[in-house]
Amino acid sequence: MENQNNYELVPVLGVTLDAVSVPRAVEISQGYVNNDYFNFILLAGAQLALESQESEETQKFVKNADLVLPGDHNIEKAIAMNNDGHYLEDYLDSLFSYMAKNKKKVCVLCESEELCQKARTYLEYDYPGMIVRTAVYDKNGEEAMEAMVNKINGFFPDLVVPVVPLDKQKKLLLDHIETLGTNLYISSERLSTQLFMDVADEKDESNIVKWIKKRLKLGSEGISTEFWQKFDEDVSE
Repeated sequence: MENQNNYELVPVLGVTLDAVSVPRAVEISQGYVNNDYFNFILLAGAQLALESQESEETQKFVKNADLVLPGDHNIEKAIAMNNDGHYLEDYLDSLFSYMAKNKKKVCVLCESEELCQKARTYLEYDYPGMIVRTAVYDKNGEEAMEAMVNKINGFFPDLVVPVVPLDKQKKLLLDHIETLGTNLYISSERLSTQLFMDVADEKDESNIVKWIKKRLKLGSEGISTEFWQKFDEDVSE
């Protein structure tokens, strides 16, 4: 856990969050992108916090993170971050803008070629200069996983963003953390579950911040209710 940057570490259920502003988080991320070793940033949401209370695998996944940032409005509120529920969007927009300016390379993982093409189209349009590569992550068998990791490594990416279900994100990181050839791996349950929801296309919406906001709902009421019940219980103990 990154703790040398003079900001507060805040426990939220089973996850310790780094209460750091978006500009500072992007600054730290830029350092990760430019170093020569593997780093992992986790954008944690309410569902992951709840899972971490009971799942040893999720706890191990979280503990591997160098930086744990708020990934939904529940976590933002829990650690008193004031980004109007848009921390994730603001963070990714700033980081991708930096990568575009510096012609950095990102590899996006999706569950189908169709979704890969959609991600590549949006990112290349909104962030000209950023080099976008994609890989299909549709199988969990060991041979298929090794082949995918080899493909990712062949791109020599500065950043890997898996836009797949959280279970797949965890498996890739936990099983291949020693062999993934990237400087930075960013994981987010919210991106994976809601980014590619079927919605009507709006041609005037080109900026990825608007794009993400239209596709990322604030989260189901059921998850939010369960999270705050657990959170209140935890605080009162």
